[in-house]
Amino acid sequence: MGARRPRAGYRPARSPRRLAVVVAGIRCFVAVDVDEVLRARLGDLIGLLRGSGADVKWVEPQSLHVTLKFLGDVAPADIPGVTGAIRSALAGKVPPFELGLTAVGAFPSVSRPRVIWVGVSVGRDKLSQLVTLVDESLAALGFSRETRPYSPHLTLGRARSQRNLDELRAAMSGLGDWAGPRATVDRVTFYSSTLKPSGPVYVPLAEFPLSGSEGGGGAADRGVVTRARARESSLDG
Repeated sequence: MGARRPRAGYRPARSPRRLAVVVAGIRCFVAVDVDEVLRARLGDLIGLLRGSGADVKWVEPQSLHVTLKFLGDVAPADIPGVTGAIRSALAGKVPPFELGLTAVGAFPSVSRPRVIWVGVSVGRDKLSQLVTLVDESLAALGFSRETRPYSPHLTLGRARSQRNLDELRAAMSGLGDWAGPRATVDRVTFYSSTLKPSGPVYVPLAEFPLSGSEGGGGAADRGVVTRARARESSLDG
């Protein structure tokens, strides 16, 4: 018997293609927040600088923070390990402390402002201690260690062009004696950052109360934040 001819329009089945599964990383950073009183004062400061008309992407007041470490993209499966490492590193190591901000400056310099910031006048040693603890704990997981000396500051905005930079410099020169009210730092927050056209959205993944804050040594029990709040910013972590 001869071989059966395939019917018209017949196509042999193709072998299924293997699809590569790509898991997107989550952009993450570790930071210290500021309280509402200091946040409002910083918002007023940004308003003064905004009046210069300079082309600067200003940070929204609700998103202001002092960065301790930027992790970059983290695989979702690695988030629990990162959270546990930070929790263990901070538990019982650093008590709550006062944070004081003063002096308006810019990187790389006021004459060539690209990043506008306020400096830290009180709490520098404690912030540096937190940075070291977080950095060492994450290095054990394979994250790169920081190679540059830590310069604690709070970013207010980033210049996007040269427009009205002379006016911005003039505004900054009149704020040399600016100082904000002191705030109490009683916790560290692990954030995700989702980049959107309107600016990054920050969502807390975990909080780590410092020793002596409410709940005492309960950082391990309170690591996962139960309150999910998205923060929209004009600047990433």
